[in-house]
Amino acid sequence: MIKLVNGQCIIGFDNGYQFGKTARALFDNGVHAMGKVEPSVMEHSLRYGRKYYKVGEGRAAITEDKISDEDARLLTMAAAAKELSAEGIRKAEIILAVGLPFSDYGREKGHLLEYYRQKPALRFEFEGVRYDMEISRVFAFPQCYSAVAPRLGNMKGDYLVVDVGSKTTDVVYLERGIPVERKCITIEKAMIKWMRQIQGSLQVQYGKDIPEGEILKVILKKESFLPRACADLVRRGIREQVHMLELELEERGYRLDYLNVIYVGGGAAAVKHFSEPRPNVACDCDIHANAKGYEYLAYQILRKQGGMTWPGTGSSHSGFRNGKP
Repeated sequence: MIKLVNGQCIIGFDNGYQFGKTARALFDNGVHAMGKVEPSVMEHSLRYGRKYYKVGEGRAAITEDKISDEDARLLTMAAAAKELSAEGIRKAEIILAVGLPFSDYGREKGHLLEYYRQKPALRFEFEGVRYDMEISRVFAFPQCYSAVAPRLGNMKGDYLVVDVGSKTTDVVYLERGIPVERKCITIEKAMIKWMRQIQGSLQVQYGKDIPEGEILKVILKKESFLPRACADLVRRGIREQVHMLELELEERGYRLDYLNVIYVGGGAAAVKHFSEPRPNVACDCDIHANAKGYEYLAYQILRKQGGMTWPGTGSSHSGFRNGKP
């Protein structure tokens, strides 16, 4: 979150297919309606429009359209509450910064902006705390590009930025910091599909139904109690999926042997741990990078429009100035 001198707050929200991310918070994207029954536990609970919800428990089913129901709005409320709570704020005027896959950006941007503009005043309770929030402006930016936006000033020459997300992998080709649209694509393969294929292999090989969370622990090299044989199969499986992604990028004309390549997004850790290290390839494993980038880009627009200066305090990522780390 960036607090502006006029009292407004810029909040970036990366509404992923597995996690919701702000500049500081990470939570599951599951939304479960509970009707008018007050939950027994306040954690993850949200009250809006006289109804209760659990927001942030488990992963939601993958859908083609995130804005056909109220779930995206409820997730946005939870995301904003997490950022506001960290600053002790209960009432705020919000400038919301969100994103879309690069290849969907031009087609879906208008629909996303209209979705949030329909209900700008949001009064709700999250985890028992009351919030009064007004969305005064909404900005939408392309994913992947946003993840590296704060450091574009230092990126000389050509770069391939690969955002390995939950559902899709965005690929953005940059020449001197500017995206070349004809070389930018979205691949419908990413972490969830990879984990499902590994789950299938575990079921066939060992007759075990292993949850995604346990597979993710192995991929991220966190402590896991999976039997060694199962963990080894996960490692082989993710190594194969990363290799297949690299082959697909090569087949689509990206020369990974000499291009500067930056992997970002939740899947960057999988690439870091399970691909062959190369001097021209870097992995930025900050899962909050897109959300931070949305805030940065929104602030740059506002600064140009109103002559603002960087606030310096109250910013969740104020280490970036003028695009340079």
